[in-house]
Amino acid sequence: MDQEAGLAVSTAATNGKVVCAVFANGNLICFDMNGKQKWSKNIGVPESSYGYSSSLLIFENLLLVQFDSNVKLSISGFDLETGDQKWETLRTGHAVWSSPVLAYFDGKPQLIINGNPNVSSYDPSSGKELWTVECLTGDVAPSVAVNSTMAYAVTDYAKLAAIKPGTGASIVWQENTFTPDVSSPVATDKFLFVSTGNGDVACFNSAKGDTLWTHYFMDQFYASPIIADDMVYLLDRSGVMHIVKAKSEYQLVAESSLGERTDCTPAFSDKKIYIRGKKNLYCISKN
Repeated sequence: MDQEAGLAVSTAATNGKVVCAVFANGNLICFDMNGKQKWSKNIGVPESSYGYSSSLLIFENLLLVQFDSNVKLSISGFDLETGDQKWETLRTGHAVWSSPVLAYFDGKPQLIINGNPNVSSYDPSSGKELWTVECLTGDVAPSVAVNSTMAYAVTDYAKLAAIKPGTGASIVWQENTFTPDVSSPVATDKFLFVSTGNGDVACFNSAKGDTLWTHYFMDQFYASPIIADDMVYLLDRSGVMHIVKAKSEYQLVAESSLGERTDCTPAFSDKKIYIRGKKNLYCISKN
């Protein structure tokens, strides 16, 4: 377990009917919306050098769990109602600290994992591997970004790679100037944004990989950038939210201090922003 992070690094998942959480001791638990426990189980302690950090996903009636340890790598689907394991797919390579991402290409769902060395896609209903591309090395913590046509994989001291998914999946473009160590990238069909542990933010043409603009901020980024209402929200480690236009030129909209350090990616829902600080949980709204 990483002493700075603790046992509860992974983000919980909800579909509005249940809330599920997983912890670094291997405990997996599900509650209804009244806080009543539906089921719980231990899936084994996922021991690795930095501790466990993969967040959960819900797809239809399944809870999707990425398990990375020094002895086993897998992705599993658990029944939301009972907690029964419906499928498990073993993965190859080395343990990573990324989280699975749901994508839709040509209207079909895919579950994508930023792994080491392979970025891989699975059918979320069955766990069947759909495609894989050998891509990254080192300590992989960022999750992939996706848009309607591509997936974007990155880790520090390696590279940023745009992957065309599907049969014969391949790398379309790549670069290694701006590579986050923790923060995950975010993409639209026009732009790809990355924020790094050095304080740099870069905007790329998502289709071709051209660097459109870069800007250096004064603090590191662990939280991932979020796009909402054509703006990019960038929360640095000191708790300052930098808001820029999601455009091909750098345009700063606002900067606001939370007043507390934070490493967690904010969540956006119903015109509200939820931020987990070092000591407090915040809900921010214009009202």
